[in-house]
Amino acid sequence: MKLTWSQRIGILLFSAFVLVAIFGPMLTSNSPFSIDGERLLPPSMKYLLGTNAIGQDIFSQLVYGARTTLYIGLMVTVISTFLSASFGLLAGYSKRLDPLLNGFANMLLVLPSLLLILIVASFTGGGTWQLILTLGFLTWPGYMKLIRSSVLSLKEREFVKAAQLYNGGTIYILRRHLLPFVWPLVRTKFILSFRSAVAMEASLSFLGIGNPSTVSWGKMLQDAFSRTQTFVTDAWQWMIVPPGLAILFVTIALALVGESRMTGNRFAASLKRKESRVITVKAAEQEVGCESPCIEGEDLGCHLGAGSQLSAAIVVSDLSITYGDKPIIHPISFEVKQGSITSLVGESGSGKTTMARTLYGLVPHEAVTGNVLINGHPIYSNNEPCAMQRWVDAAYIFQDPRNSFNPIMTIGRQFYEAMRLQATKEHKQTAAIAALAEVQLEPHVLSLYPHQLSGGMLSRALIALSLVNKPKVLIADEPTGALDPIVKREVFDLLVSKVKEHHMTLLLITHDIPAALHISDEIIVLQDGFQVVGDLKERYVSRGKQLNQLKHQLA
Repeated sequence: MKLTWSQRIGILLFSAFVLVAIFGPMLTSNSPFSIDGERLLPPSMKYLLGTNAIGQDIFSQLVYGARTTLYIGLMVTVISTFLSASFGLLAGYSKRLDPLLNGFANMLLVLPSLLLILIVASFTGGGTWQLILTLGFLTWPGYMKLIRSSVLSLKEREFVKAAQLYNGGTIYILRRHLLPFVWPLVRTKFILSFRSAVAMEASLSFLGIGNPSTVSWGKMLQDAFSRTQTFVTDAWQWMIVPPGLAILFVTIALALVGESRMTGNRFAASLKRKESRVITVKAAEQEVGCESPCIEGEDLGCHLGAGSQLSAAIVVSDLSITYGDKPIIHPISFEVKQGSITSLVGESGSGKTTMARTLYGLVPHEAVTGNVLINGHPIYSNNEPCAMQRWVDAAYIFQDPRNSFNPIMTIGRQFYEAMRLQATKEHKQTAAIAALAEVQLEPHVLSLYPHQLSGGMLSRALIALSLVNKPKVLIADEPTGALDPIVKREVFDLLVSKVKEHHMTLLLITHDIPAALHISDEIIVLQDGFQVVGDLKERYVSRGKQLNQLKHQLA
C-alpha cells in the first residue's frame, strides 16, 4: 500500500511513542514512584526532565506513563471496535437480532457516559481494567449504527443473495462478503477510538478517576495542577509541558495515520492471498438419496423408481404467492419439459421475476402456497437430503450482472465459491477456465475484479458461472436487460446455444416477445399475476408475431 507523506509522519511519530513505552524504562534507573531527589529540580543529566513537587523523576514518570496511557487506549479501542463491528454486522444482517442490538445501542447513546464512569469508579475503586471495560462498553454504539446501516443496504445486493444460494453460512457471508465493504468504517473506528481513548484516559486521570497505584500522563498533569508551587516557580515548564505535548503528539499522529486510503479492494486483495474456506456439501446430501421426490398423494408429473427419468424438469402445482394480504401470483400450474426452452413473458409488474425467484426458492416460505419441483427435488420442503442444491441441480441468472458479482472479490474467487463438485483449488481453477472458454473469455479474467470487465464480458462470465457445475435447469431473469442491442443479441444467442449444447432446460423470463417466439418450445404468459390461457394467450402471442414481422420489414 502506497503511503502519503502525512501517513509516514504519523506512523513514525506514533512508532516513536510506542518504542518509548516499550524500551524507555530501560533508559532510566529511577523508579517513577521513588522520592530520591530534591523538590522541583530543573532538567539535568541525572534528571532529564527535572523533578516534581515531591522529588520524583519526571522523565521516569513520562516513559512509564506512556505504557499506561497507550495500553489503556489500545485495550479500549480493541474492545470498542470489536463490539461495533460484530454488533453492526449482526444487527444489519439478522432481522431477529436487529431490534435487540439496535435498541441496546440507542439506550447507551442517550445515557450520560461521564456519569456512568463516575458511578463505576466509585463502586469499583477505579482500577485499570475497570476503566478499560467501562470505556470499551460505552464507546461502541455510534459506529455500530453506521456499520448496521451499511449492512442493511448491502445484504439486499444480488452478490449477497448469490452467496446465500451457495449455502454460505451467516459467519461466512459476514466475513467474506460484508466485512470487506465495511472495513474502511471499522478501520476508521479503530483509529478514532484510539485517539479518543488516549484523550479520555488523560482527562479522567486528570479528574482523579483511575488507578492511583499507576502513573499516566493524565495523572502527571493532575499532580502538577494540584501543586501551588507549579506556577509560582518555573516548574510548570517541565511538569506540565512534557506530558501535555505527549498527549498532543499522540493524538496528532493517530489523526495522520487515519488519513490512510486503504479501500475495500485492498482488504479483499489481502484476503485473496488466503485460501478460501470450502463450503462442503453435507454428507447426507452426498450419501442419502431421494427415493421418492414426489409429494405423496399428488400428481406432479413424476415417475418413481430407481433409474427412472422425470417427464418434466420443472413442475408447478397450484402455486400462489402472497405478501401480507396482497396476492402477487394467483394459483398457477404448469410444467417445463426436460431439455426444452420455455419463456415466461408479460408486462412489467405482471409477476414474472417474482415467479422466477419463487421457483428457485428465493421467496420466504410463508408467502408461498402450492408445490414446486425442480428435477424431482422439492423447493419448499424441510427434507434437506431431498432438497435441490442451488448452482448444482439448477442455476439462476440475475438481471444485472454488475450487481450479481461481488465488486471487491475477483471473478475467480466467486467461481470457486460456487463450485462444490471440485474438491481442490486446482480442479476448481481448471473447471472455471473451461467454463470461461465456452463463452469466449480468456483465463486471466479469473484474476480480474468485476469493475475491470465490460457489461458484455460480465454477462458472459455470469453465463459461464451458471454453467460451471453443469446444472440440468437454468432460470434466466432478463439476462440481457442491462446491455445495448448489439451485445444483447450476442449474449442472448450465446446463452441459447450453450443451453442446447449441454441439453439443459431453460426457463427464460423476458419482455422480448419476438425473441421468445424465436427460441421457445413453449410460452407462458402472465398478466397481473394471472396465467393467461386460451384465446387471450393466442392474441397476446399474435401481437408478438406481428411485432416480429414489423421488425423484419424495417430491417
